[in-house]
Amino acid sequence: MNQKVMDSGSWPLWTFILLWPLAGLCLMILALFGQRPDNVIRAWTETSQWNLSTKISPPNLITPGHYLCTVAATGHKCLVKPERIGIRRGQQVVVNRQLCVANAFEQILEERLPGFHRKVRSFYDAYGLPVSRLIRSPYEADAVYLLMKPLEWIFLAVIYLNDARPEDRIRAQYTDAALLPRLVRPER
Repeated sequence: MNQKVMDSGSWPLWTFILLWPLAGLCLMILALFGQRPDNVIRAWTETSQWNLSTKISPPNLITPGHYLCTVAATGHKCLVKPERIGIRRGQQVVVNRQLCVANAFEQILEERLPGFHRKVRSFYDAYGLPVSRLIRSPYEADAVYLLMKPLEWIFLAVIYLNDARPEDRIRAQYTDAALLPRLVRPER
């Protein structure tokens, strides 16, 4: 045993090998007590362009194709709380919880009430896009974020009442389908 302890050159290898079972055991215990068993998915979806980090990339530029929630994600970080970079129509956008909730709500609306969804989408395309073009500063984006907050709560209530796994549906929004399997639409 003394020889093993004296041979400190092999310690990093042994440490690396012995920590894997210990880390697995810790994860199982945490999952057993309800500490987010979806951590592997969260590690992928809650990071920005730097995998497995908490860094947020610089915000996307406000372009004419962005709507109110997307524009609101470019507000002050302390208020809008950007979470990660998402993919929207092939381009990268800053994603916050409000944006994911709104998109998940629209997805449920499209699934359950397709005719009504078309009318709502048509109205939003007609009025949301022109209003979003008027938002030019982070302060204006913050105001939109705050104005959208009551709608976000209504959307969240609808999502929780209509989905068996609402947080999975919300978290899956604006992810690249090729990189992350679809977590929503569980069998009922």
